[in-house]
Amino acid sequence: MAGNKRAGLRLTNRRRVLQELFNHEATSRAEIASRLNLNKSTVSSLYNELQAEGFIEELGSGESTKSGGRRPNLIRLNREYGFVASFEIGTSHLRAMFNYLNGEIISFREIDLPNRDILAIMQLISAELDRMLSHNTTLHGLLAIGFSIHGVIVDNRITDSPFIELGGIDLEQYYQDKYAVPVVLANEANMAAVFERDFGASDRYDNLVTISIHRGIGAGIIANQRLYAGNEGFAGEIGRSLVVEGDHLVKVEDVCSEGAVLSKVQRVKQLPNISIAKVAELYHQGDRETVAIVDEMVNQLGKVTYNAMINYGPRAVYFNAPIMEAIPEIYHGVKQWVAKMALPSQISLAMIHGSKMASLLGAGSVAIHVVLGMMDYSLILKWPKEVKNVE
Repeated sequence: MAGNKRAGLRLTNRRRVLQELFNHEATSRAEIASRLNLNKSTVSSLYNELQAEGFIEELGSGESTKSGGRRPNLIRLNREYGFVASFEIGTSHLRAMFNYLNGEIISFREIDLPNRDILAIMQLISAELDRMLSHNTTLHGLLAIGFSIHGVIVDNRITDSPFIELGGIDLEQYYQDKYAVPVVLANEANMAAVFERDFGASDRYDNLVTISIHRGIGAGIIANQRLYAGNEGFAGEIGRSLVVEGDHLVKVEDVCSEGAVLSKVQRVKQLPNISIAKVAELYHQGDRETVAIVDEMVNQLGKVTYNAMINYGPRAVYFNAPIMEAIPEIYHGVKQWVAKMALPSQISLAMIHGSKMASLLGAGSVAIHVVLGMMDYSLILKWPKEVKNVE
């Protein structure tokens, strides 16, 4: 029993030291020992272990203290330890991202999907993984795979999705067997919330909500720094809330989602197909019918946002919505609508820029947490200096 207790304590201390490496751009063994209130010999032992495994990058000597003395040897997390992969399967696209261990993006790619044939999509995913592996320069290569899914996930299984028909295929088992790494499936809105929690370096809130607006509407909830998914993964399925339209009860996402707006504009303008860019073009040209549809979206989204604030009590609400990036007036209109309500002034509203990447970054973060066995540890991840495609 005593041996097990010592081993458990050492594992905990190892994870705490790793957390320090994630959460500080540069540090030293002495600083880690001081912040964690650990014996210097304990930190040195863990340092030697982590260095031997490739987790540590040495930066050279830092500045000495005002009282003089030996200059500390600065260290940081070695991003080249390995990489994680993340994928988002949309209605007409596949997005792929690869990240170093510290969260920095190695590459990002968006691929148009001619259809939703899951076997063809899986072939594309495997091709992306194989391409990245052939370009690998890290110590340990692929560490884990994450999937950002538009649907409900329970125990790493898709239980409900309007866009993906797996036909009995177990994505986790297939890719786990094929690449011998952990595989994580998670809800897209939840992953956008994890992105804000782990990559939001300037504004790190313990309680926040992201509202993801795509073909449907979903909310990701971070409560006391932890992702809250609720019973059977249904927390945050706000797009399924009912509203009155005319004499009927309809789902709110059938009224004011991206998909609803595209369908309405396509119908009234009698277009064979439609895109967000086309809707933005019509809106900014002052097309009366398009402006009316967008204004109604703003009105309904204002209610959705207000209800999310009241129901979840967040410190901040973030919108993850490509249509808002194309038409910023939607975001500003919702913000003005909510401002008219007597809500606590300290609740912050913001729009995520680069919404195509948000849930992938979140999925990458979860993959990093899982492979390190640190799901309950807060890790601050790094933004990329540049993003490239791996050809």
